[in-house]
Amino acid sequence: MHLLFANTGIQIVCIPLPAGRRFTTGQIGYGWQHTRCQSSGTDDEDFDPDDLQAKNFPYIQWQIVQSNVSKLFLAVDTTLGDPEVGHFCDPSSLAGDFKVTLDGLLDLSGSPLQGAPKIDLVFRAATATAGEPKPVHLVVDFGNSRTGALLLELSGEVSQAAEMMPFELTNRYLLDHFNEAGEQITRSDDRWFSSRTKWCNSPLREPAEMVKKEFFREQVKGLFGSKQVKREREITVVPKLFEDLSMARMGREVDDISQMMHSKGDYRTGVSSPKRYLWAFDDSWLEGAFWYMADPHDRCNTDTFGAKVQGKLLEFMHEDDRDFLLELDPEKPIKENMLASGSPNRPRHAPRCMMTLAIYEMLCQAFSYTNSLGYRSRTSEEARSRELRSLTMTYPSGMYQEERERFKKQAQKAIEIFSRTVGRFQAQAPSLTFSIDEASAVHLTYIWSELRMLGQDPRLWFQALSRVHSPTGLGSDPPSETEGEDASGMVAAGRRRSRNKPGRPGAATLSSGDPGEADSGPQQEIRMACIDIGGGTTDLMIARYRFQEGIDDSIEGKVLHQDGISVAGDQLVKRMLEKIIVPHLADVLGLEEEDIQLLFGPEVPKNRGFGSTRIDWVNRLFVPLAQRYLQYAVEDVTDEEISHTDPELVDPVVAESLQQVCNRLRGSGYYNVQQDLGLMYEKEKFEDVVHEVFDDLLFDFCGRIVDYECDVVLLAGQPSKVGYLQDLVRTYVPLPASRIIPMYNHYAGNWYPYQDVKGHAPGIIVDPKSAVVVGAAIEFLARNGMLPQFKFTMHGKHSENTYFWGVMTESNSAIREGRILFGLVGEETKDEWTEFTTIAQRVMLGRKMVADEDAQASPIYVIKMDAGNRIGATEVNIRIRRNRANEKQEEHLEIESVTGVVAGEPAVLGQNVQFNWRTLADERYFLDTGGLDNIEMR
Repeated sequence: MHLLFANTGIQIVCIPLPAGRRFTTGQIGYGWQHTRCQSSGTDDEDFDPDDLQAKNFPYIQWQIVQSNVSKLFLAVDTTLGDPEVGHFCDPSSLAGDFKVTLDGLLDLSGSPLQGAPKIDLVFRAATATAGEPKPVHLVVDFGNSRTGALLLELSGEVSQAAEMMPFELTNRYLLDHFNEAGEQITRSDDRWFSSRTKWCNSPLREPAEMVKKEFFREQVKGLFGSKQVKREREITVVPKLFEDLSMARMGREVDDISQMMHSKGDYRTGVSSPKRYLWAFDDSWLEGAFWYMADPHDRCNTDTFGAKVQGKLLEFMHEDDRDFLLELDPEKPIKENMLASGSPNRPRHAPRCMMTLAIYEMLCQAFSYTNSLGYRSRTSEEARSRELRSLTMTYPSGMYQEERERFKKQAQKAIEIFSRTVGRFQAQAPSLTFSIDEASAVHLTYIWSELRMLGQDPRLWFQALSRVHSPTGLGSDPPSETEGEDASGMVAAGRRRSRNKPGRPGAATLSSGDPGEADSGPQQEIRMACIDIGGGTTDLMIARYRFQEGIDDSIEGKVLHQDGISVAGDQLVKRMLEKIIVPHLADVLGLEEEDIQLLFGPEVPKNRGFGSTRIDWVNRLFVPLAQRYLQYAVEDVTDEEISHTDPELVDPVVAESLQQVCNRLRGSGYYNVQQDLGLMYEKEKFEDVVHEVFDDLLFDFCGRIVDYECDVVLLAGQPSKVGYLQDLVRTYVPLPASRIIPMYNHYAGNWYPYQDVKGHAPGIIVDPKSAVVVGAAIEFLARNGMLPQFKFTMHGKHSENTYFWGVMTESNSAIREGRILFGLVGEETKDEWTEFTTIAQRVMLGRKMVADEDAQASPIYVIKMDAGNRIGATEVNIRIRRNRANEKQEEHLEIESVTGVVAGEPAVLGQNVQFNWRTLADERYFLDTGGLDNIEMR
C-alpha cells in the first residue's frame, strides 16, 4: 500500500517488477503513458461484472524503466477536484482515506501488462491525522557553475530545533533515485548540481480531453406561453491535472537529454547558467536562431527527440519577458488576452527567461520531494504533509543593483507561476527573500560553527579574537595614492607590478571608511574578510562585528568594504583548457593548426554548422577533463592518467562526435580520437595557470584586507580548495596561518548538513561552496527568531560605495589610466559628468574600487551603435553623468546626450545608439559558444 497526501502535487511511486521481465516499445512506448486498467475478475461475492470494462485513471500516468531490475513508475496527481473531469475525489468528500486499486494495467496495445502487480494507493486528507501542513523553507545558492539548496524545518513545540536537509535534484529522465526494492534513496551527487539549464518538454503528458455532462435551463415557447426546461448536454473539457509544467532541466539530466537530440541546424537549447544572462532582455543573444527543446520521449513526433519550444508553461512567459505576472492580483485568474502563445512559430524568448524556468523547476521538485515518503521518513514528523512557505536566495557580494533587482523579479515570477499551477492549493504562496550576500553568508557559517563549539557563548569568541580598531578601518595613515585626486574625482594610476610570482603588497587605493562612525573613537570588534571564489565572480567582503550581551545575545555586523570581479573558477577552467587540456589533446592526436582553431577556436562561419556539437565538446569533454585535473591538483595525485576514453568521466558519445567531425574534415583514419591521451597532473604547469588567473586579483584583494586591519580571513568557493591559491593569500596577508581559514576541510561540527556521505571525517566541510547556503539558512533562522537566545543583524554598504568608472579594454578586464571617466567621489568632487568620443560600434563601461591600472574591473554597461545593414563612418560623442549613491540606489551612470553619426546617419539615443546595463563582457560565454579564443600550443 502506498500512502499519499491529497493536494501535494505529483507523487512518484516505484514498483519493482519480477526479474527477467522484458518489454517491447510497442508495449510500453517512450516515457509516461495514460493509465487504463481492466480487472481479470475475482472470486469475491461482491464482484461487479461491470468492473471487467477497461477503466481510465486520468490522474495516474505510468512508465517502465528497464534495467537489471525493471521498475514500474506511477506519477500520481494528488489534486482534489471533480471526479467527472478526472480527479480521484471531490474536496468535500475526502473525510478519511480514499483507496484506489490498480488491477490489470493495460499496455499500449490494450493487452494486460505482464508482471504488473495489483497496486493499492491510499489518498489521505492533508489534515486528517497530524494537523495542518508543516512549513518548509527553501534556501538556494544559485551559482554560475553549481547550484545547491537546503530545506529547513522546525521540530518540537516548546524547544524548537532547526532541521537542515540538503535538497536533491531529481533526474526526471532516468528516475534513478529509487533502489531495486522501489524505495526512494538519497544521492549525494545530486545535492550540488550543474547550473546549466536546458529547454525540455514538460515532464508528463498533458491530460486527455474528457466529456462532461452539463445541465442547463432553456426558455421554451409553448401554446400557453414560454417556460423554462432543464436540459442536458455534453461538453469537452481538459482536466486541470499534471500541472507540473516545468520546461527546464538542470544537473546530470542536461547531459542525458542532450545526447538524445538529433536536430540539425543552428539552434539554441539552453545556457551555461541563467544567472550569467540576467541582462539579456531581448532576442539579440540568439543571433537569429530559435530556441529548441529536448524531447527525450519524442512526444512531438519529430523523430529527432527535439523540437521548437512549445508547452503550456510558455503561456506565462512572453518572448520579451515582460513582468505582467508581478502586476496581477494572485487571487484572480489571468485574462486570456494577457497570456502568451504556448506554441510560438519562431520561439525567441529573452535568455533571462531561463532564470525563471530554472527556479520554477526547483520549486516544483522541492514541493513534490518534501511530500514524498522518502523525505518525510527522514524527518521527525512523517505523518504530516508539507507546504513551501518561503524561498531565500543568495546573491554575489559585488552584484550590480539592477542585476540584483532583475534576479528578484525572475524569482518572483517563478513563484507566481508555481502558485498558479502545481502549488495552487497551498494556503499561501511562498514568500521571497534576498537578505544576504554570499560572502556574508560564509562569515555567518564560520561564526555559528565557532559559537556551537563554545557552547553558543559569544563572549568567549569575542574575548579570543576581538581587538581595538581605528574607526575609519584604514589604519592610522590613509593610502598615499589618494593624494593625486583632483576636483573631478580622477585618480592617477596606482602601483604597478609584474606578473612574476609573489612579492609583498603595498597599500591599495580604497573607498572611504564608514563616515557614520568616523567620530565614534576606537572600538572593540572583530574584523573579518572573506574571499569567495565562485564560478563566475570572485567577491571580497570585509565586515566588522560587535557583541552585546543580554537575555538574547546579539552580534551586530557592518559591511566595511565589498567588491566583486568577473574573474573566478570558470576563467581558471578556460585557461586550463587553452594552456593544458586542448594543447595536450592536439599534440596527442596530431591535429593541424588550422583544424585546432576550426574545431575548438573562436566561432567563425565555417564552424557554425556544428556549433551545438562544439558546445558539447567544451561542456562534456573538456570541462570534465579539467575538473578531474583540478581534483588531482587538490589531492596532489601525480601518477594517475586522465583520459577522455574513461566512460565514467566522458560520455563515449561525445568523443565519437568529435571523431565524426574529424573524419568529415580530413577523411576517415587521418585522426584517431580514441587513442590514449596520457594526460597527467603537472604541478608547475598548473600553478603557472593559477598564478596567471588569480595573482593580480588576490594581490589587490589582500592589500585591501591589510588596510582594513582584518583579524580573520576566510576562503570559500570551490577553487579555494587549491593549495597554491591558499598559499598566495598566506603570502600576501601578514596574519598567522591559523587566522587564514579555508572553509575546505574546516571543522564545523556534526550539525553541518553537508558532510562526507560515507561518514569519513565527521563535522568537516568537504565542499567549501556549501558554506554559502548554510550561512543563508542560519541568517534565515536568526532573522525569524528561530535560533534560541541569539540575534544576528547585518548592515550593508551598497548605498555608500563609490567606484572608478571607465571604458574597458576588449582583451581583458582592465581599465587603462587614460580611459577612466570618473574617479572616487570625495568631498572636493564637483563635476559629475564627462564626455568622450568613440568610433567603436560597441563600448563596454566598467567599474572598479582601486586606481591600480592592473586591477580587475567589472563590466556594468554597454553602449551599442546599431548600423543596421548600412556602411558608413561612425563617430559618436557621448555625454555621460554619474549619479551618486543614495539610500535607495547605488552609484550608477546615465547618458545625457549623444551627437555625431552612426554609419553615416545622425546618432540618436534610444534608436541607433543603445545604452543598457550588461554584466558580461562578451555577448555569449565560452561555455555557450564552444569557442576558446586563446589556445596556446606548445
